[in-house]
Amino acid sequence: MTAFLDTLTERGYELTPAARLTDADSSVTFVNATITPYKRALARGGRIGSICHYQPCFRAHGEHPWLFAFGMVGLLADVESPDDLDRIAEDTHLATLAALGHPPADRLHILIDSRDTDLQESVGKAAARHGGVLHVLPDSTVGTRWTYGSDSPLTGRGITYYYRRPDVGCEPECRPDCRCPRWQPLSNLIVVHNGERRYAEVGFGTEVTAAIPYGPNPFSLPEIADRFAMATRAGLPDAAAADAVNLFRAVTMLVEDGARLSGKGPGSVVRKFVLRLLDLLDGTLGVEGGEQLLTRFGATRQLFDVLRAERQRRESAMADNLRAALFLLDRNPHTTDADLRSTYGVSEGQARRLRQTRLRPPRLKGGDTVTVVSPSWRGGEVFPKRVVRGAADLSARTGLTVVTSSVKPGLCPESRTARAEEFNRAVRDPGTQGILWMIGGLNACELLPLIDYEAFGARPKVLCGYSDATVLHHALYARTGATTFYGPALLSQFAENGGTPELTVGSFAELTMQGWTGRFPTASEVIEEFVDWADDSRPRDAVPAPPRKVLRPGLAQGPLLAGCVPSALQLLGTPWLPDYQGHVLAFEFTDDNGYGPGQAARDLWQLRHAGLLDGVEGLVLGRPRLWSDDQREQLERILLDVCHGTAFPIVTEFEFGHTDPVLTLPTGVPVQLDNTTLTLLEPAVR
Repeated sequence: MTAFLDTLTERGYELTPAARLTDADSSVTFVNATITPYKRALARGGRIGSICHYQPCFRAHGEHPWLFAFGMVGLLADVESPDDLDRIAEDTHLATLAALGHPPADRLHILIDSRDTDLQESVGKAAARHGGVLHVLPDSTVGTRWTYGSDSPLTGRGITYYYRRPDVGCEPECRPDCRCPRWQPLSNLIVVHNGERRYAEVGFGTEVTAAIPYGPNPFSLPEIADRFAMATRAGLPDAAAADAVNLFRAVTMLVEDGARLSGKGPGSVVRKFVLRLLDLLDGTLGVEGGEQLLTRFGATRQLFDVLRAERQRRESAMADNLRAALFLLDRNPHTTDADLRSTYGVSEGQARRLRQTRLRPPRLKGGDTVTVVSPSWRGGEVFPKRVVRGAADLSARTGLTVVTSSVKPGLCPESRTARAEEFNRAVRDPGTQGILWMIGGLNACELLPLIDYEAFGARPKVLCGYSDATVLHHALYARTGATTFYGPALLSQFAENGGTPELTVGSFAELTMQGWTGRFPTASEVIEEFVDWADDSRPRDAVPAPPRKVLRPGLAQGPLLAGCVPSALQLLGTPWLPDYQGHVLAFEFTDDNGYGPGQAARDLWQLRHAGLLDGVEGLVLGRPRLWSDDQREQLERILLDVCHGTAFPIVTEFEFGHTDPVLTLPTGVPVQLDNTTLTLLEPAVR
């Protein structure tokens, strides 16, 4: 090291202080000996002069043993003319020979890309004067191109110096690109380009040079060899032992320098080193055995603190990753285990369990109990005859046992406490297999802090309702990831005079009892007529259903998220709002209090301004009840205006929500939207 730098300072290079390992900017994935302190100046096209220095650094090259931590000496100089390049090539040549301790000069071999004629000329002159052998090879056999980060204007091209060891393997005439044990890579001379300006950069590994007397493997160095022997005696295989020693050296160096672990920039590299070290030690030796080995290595208390904190962070992060992997499987059930491992770090066993235990509720079967609850309006107490009729019809058509829940004695039925207790009791009751909304309302949001999310996540049940039920559907999905069903309620659908429409009861039964998949059917008729429930003495009349309409064509796939727009907006700014990104949204509007296009525009713009439409895969709009043709055309114009600048497909007039008959739509289950066709790709129950 000293000889290399002394040669350069004698030839006019300014010796500069080493950069801190943590001084690299966010585009640098390793700290390089020469370029890091001046990288921004190079990127701006500034002048550098002629400088040299020593730098502790770390880098991964993907071979065993991985050279994670080592020291480098190097130079950096402006190249403004061919004479400058000639001078720098000679300086590099002489400094390299000096660092080698003056072995025979013919042991210095140089690989040059056949395209780089300027380098061939300059380096060839130095070799002719001072000894050395040039190998001009096609670029396909020589690594001669460098980059400095995806956001950097800098690129590099250059040469590689090798030291040829005597009497070590292979044929005497082999070349450095043979990669046999005869060859020891020494350094690179790189011409760095930024527009019209050029710089020369040299990096020379001092430990590589120190290893030459012992062999081409830097693990021949006595200090490193001792630790390597400790690791193998502890039970690590040779390759893992080599990695563990290098990682220990790198992490120790970085921790002592004050490096912080993070998800970006140099901190991400430190984190990778720490996690890899933990994997090697914990996975083979266990936590206690790994810490004993590190103690023998000479680990400091500071290093132990970093490793233990990162172990705890990873355990927490893995829990988050498992939830994210589950979401990805919902969005794309064909995701391979290899993709799950590479993206989220899940093991093969974890990936298998994710597929087996995705949060689908058990399917309902004949005789199962469905409990009717009233988290919103307690309309069943106002229309008890409809409750009886609805329960009887649902039971007769499906074989389910339908019971109506009641408020716990001593509680005010209208209070949020009473309604939450009623809901949670059905969630926790082992005798209840399904939960059905009595009817919607306006105030289910009052219950959000009182819901037993943990109990529902531990044992998901078929939960079905619509309108104001949106807030609990979305909150349960956000907190647990479990599938619920946006579909018919007892009082408003199953209590229809004349019987529940076939599409309504059929869709509910297929989704919740049969594990149906396929294309959601289309209704031929729609019931638009309003009849006062106080005197619903006759069936309502049906009229031909308007066809589904494509506003913006396209193909989309992702987990389904259904709801009523005004209800969903109540979750903005709360911890119960699910992430809409990646989903196919199935949204509809209430028909209360004259809700029309003006109110829909207000609510849709709020969705857009809140960012909830950013990154969604598709949008399916429910059929609005009792809207005129003019109002429907207004809604279409509003939708296209609100969604301007997005690319997802949009279709309207779907049969769910505030309309009859209604489809049952599962939350969180993958679907495919192809123009007017919505296909359920997986069963919503298990």
